[in-house]
Amino acid sequence: MNAQSPINAAERDKAAYAQVDNVKLNEMLAYAARKSGRSVLQIGKEFSQMNRSFRMINISEYIRWGLFDPDRHDEAQRNAFISNDAHWPIVHSVNPRSWQSTAEDKVIAATILNAGGVPVPDSVGVIDKSQRLYPGLPTLATPDALRGLLTDLGPGEIFGKIHNGMISLGAFNIRASDSTHIHCDGFDPMTYEDFLTHFVGENSYLLQKRLENHSALNPYASGLATVRMINLVRENDIFTPFAIISMPQGDNIADTLWRSGNIACDIDVASGAIRTVVTREGPEIAFLPDHPATAGLMGMVLPHWDLLVETNARAARLFGPIKYQSTDIAITQDGPVIVELNYGSGFGLPQNASGRGLLTPEVVAFFEQHGATLGANAPAKKKGFFSRG
Repeated sequence: MNAQSPINAAERDKAAYAQVDNVKLNEMLAYAARKSGRSVLQIGKEFSQMNRSFRMINISEYIRWGLFDPDRHDEAQRNAFISNDAHWPIVHSVNPRSWQSTAEDKVIAATILNAGGVPVPDSVGVIDKSQRLYPGLPTLATPDALRGLLTDLGPGEIFGKIHNGMISLGAFNIRASDSTHIHCDGFDPMTYEDFLTHFVGENSYLLQKRLENHSALNPYASGLATVRMINLVRENDIFTPFAIISMPQGDNIADTLWRSGNIACDIDVASGAIRTVVTREGPEIAFLPDHPATAGLMGMVLPHWDLLVETNARAARLFGPIKYQSTDIAITQDGPVIVELNYGSGFGLPQNASGRGLLTPEVVAFFEQHGATLGANAPAKKKGFFSRG
C-alpha cells in the first residue's frame, strides 16, 4: 500500500487489521454449508455450541480453522481449539498482572534481556513527546533531534515499533534519510515535521537497527522473519508446546500473518524442522506444499536451532513469574536475537500455523494448575447465537 500523504501509521494498520475478519455471520454459515455439504441448520447449531462454550470460538475462527469440516477434525481435535477472544481472562488467571508491563513495554523488556545476557536488537532512540526518560537512550521529541540522530548514525536502516504495541501495528522501516526528508518503505518521502506530527502522531516508538535474516532464510522471506516460541514456565523446565516461524512476503515490512500474502510455518520443536507452510486464503487458512515461489522451505531445518532453544529458555527464565509467555526470535547469520518477549502470547498464531488446537493435555493441565478454569468446569459464554465471539 503506497500512501501519497503522511498518515498515522498505527491507525492505518488498525483499519487494515479490522478488515481481515470483517465478515457476516449468515454469509459464513452459508459458506461452511457449501464447503462441507451439510445444512446451514447443522452448521449453525454446531457453531453456536462452540461459540457459547468457554472456548468462545467466533465465526471467523470457525471458518479459518476448518472446524465445520468433519473430514479435517474429529470431535476431540475440534475441542482442542480455543478462540483468541478467550485469551486475556485465561492469561490473567495464570500470570501476575504486576509483570505485564515488564514484557509489553519494549524498552523495559529489552533492558532486562540485555542485562541478562540475551542478544537483543541495538536500540538507538525513542520517539516520545512525554516527560519520560529512557536510560541510555536519547529521547526524540522534535524534528531536529530526530534529524540529528539519523545523521549521526549514518547509512543503515532503522526499524520503528510502538514501544507498548502488539501485532506490529504501526511498525515502519526507515530505509534512508537526508537533511530534509525521511524515506520509509511503502510511503512517499516525508519531512521530519510531517513524519512526527502526522505519521507518528501521539504514539511513542522504540527505534532499533534493522536486523538481517540468516542467509538460509533469504530465499523465503522479503524481510525479517521471526520464530515464536510458546513457553510454559513449569517448576522444573521451560516447556514449548508450539514453535512457529512467520515470514514477510512482497512489500510487507512485518511478518504477522494478518498482512496479506505473508506465510507462517509450524516447527518441530525437537529438531527445528519446518512441517507446515500456511497463508491466509480468503476466510480460510491454506496449507501449501512448499513456499509459493521458492521450493525447499518444507522440511528445512532452521539454522542455529539448538542455540535458539537455549536462548529462548534463558529469556523465559529472566521473566519467570510470567508463567505463560512467548518470545519472538530473529535468526541472523551470527545467531538468534530476541526481538520481543510477550506477556501471555495470543492463541491464534500457533493454531493458524499448525492446524492443531492449542489445548493439548499438557497445556490444559498447565493452565488449570495455575488457576484457569477450563473444560466442563468453565462457565459457558452468555451470548446469543448471533453475537460474534
